[in-house]
Amino acid sequence: MKKEKKLWIFALTIACCSLPSYGMPLDNPYCKRPTIDDSASLLGITPSDSQKLTYFLHGIKTMLHHEAPTMNQAMVDKILTTLKCANQYDVEHTPVLTVIDYSRPSSEKRLWIFDLKGKKLLFHTYVSHGIKSGILSSNYFSNQYNSKASSIGVYKTDKAYYGRHGLSMRLDGLEKGFNDNASNRAVVMHGGWYVDEKFVKKYGRAGRSWGCPAVPSELTKQIINTIKDNSLFVAYYPNENWFLKSKYLHCDNYSHLPQVAQLETNATEPLENRDEILFAEKNNNNKREENEPIVVMAADSYQRIFNTKVPLKRMLRRQINHTEYVALNNKEFKNIVADNPELLNSATKDGSNELCFVIPVIKKVRGYYATEMQIIPLGKIKEVVTSSTQKNQPNYTIHFQTNASIHLKTTNQFIRWLGL
Repeated sequence: MKKEKKLWIFALTIACCSLPSYGMPLDNPYCKRPTIDDSASLLGITPSDSQKLTYFLHGIKTMLHHEAPTMNQAMVDKILTTLKCANQYDVEHTPVLTVIDYSRPSSEKRLWIFDLKGKKLLFHTYVSHGIKSGILSSNYFSNQYNSKASSIGVYKTDKAYYGRHGLSMRLDGLEKGFNDNASNRAVVMHGGWYVDEKFVKKYGRAGRSWGCPAVPSELTKQIINTIKDNSLFVAYYPNENWFLKSKYLHCDNYSHLPQVAQLETNATEPLENRDEILFAEKNNNNKREENEPIVVMAADSYQRIFNTKVPLKRMLRRQINHTEYVALNNKEFKNIVADNPELLNSATKDGSNELCFVIPVIKKVRGYYATEMQIIPLGKIKEVVTSSTQKNQPNYTIHFQTNASIHLKTTNQFIRWLGL
């Protein structure tokens, strides 16, 4: 008999695989991740089998209400329609469904992963959005290259690989004009320390990516190995343009829909309001370059000294020895010099200086070039002299006991490794 393409909806084959939302162990030899071929004997739904499809979708709706009670009804309806249309278009996929609700702020758990056959929630956790999509919440999405924004719509997961972010997974956008540039934009799922629950609770929101859906680092391996290789992945946002033009939301009458899609939710790309930071001028061209260090402080020290929230927009995108650092602005440095000069040479509990100078260092990791941050030891500060007549934006000259003096200036130019 000729084998029909089918939408296979199946469960993890043994009870040990039906685990709670914190994840599933990958190294358990008794918990095998099923494949499409493994599921062939379980349940197949052909596009013409409307009765079986209706029954299946009713079961999924019940599961979503039970396993994800905080998910809003509008999103549930779109998920069910997506599953129906994927079946209608004969889209072959595994039984695992990933859903992101980008209408929720990044301070909330807004990623769900379901076992569609077993009617189980496998994961419910945090996920990042692109740095251009918003700060706490998302309100701008793009399919454009170099946009640094998230894309919404329906995807299929692709292969896992090791890249500059460690274990990562490629995404194949299925919707022209909405997310079909995802692969070429290098929009992938990867882990991020800035999405860990500890980070979110400490700073009030997750850090932001350059458009990738980054997940907590401690769950990266479990999540990627669960959803990789041909599962459905839906990035949801109540965008009228997507609601109107997505083929996965209109499989009954898609031929009558407008065929030109444009994703941006807001009419224009949001302006970046970057804070000015201090850097050491070495090249005497009034422009910060990569070899010129910036002035930073450990985030914990920053919060203690200034008694205010840590500005994630000025946080380094790379930790140093598992510690977060924040770039200082002119006002903060001026406060230290005037009111707390002892901090210029004081040390933290681990022996590092409260005030540090850092530069990026490019290293090859697993065949990819990755940026790491390095502290430059300049020695003990002897004196700080204000070297500008501008009261609001003074420049400084720092004299060291043993090293050459440096001049500090301000900049608000884009720095690729700065800002979460």
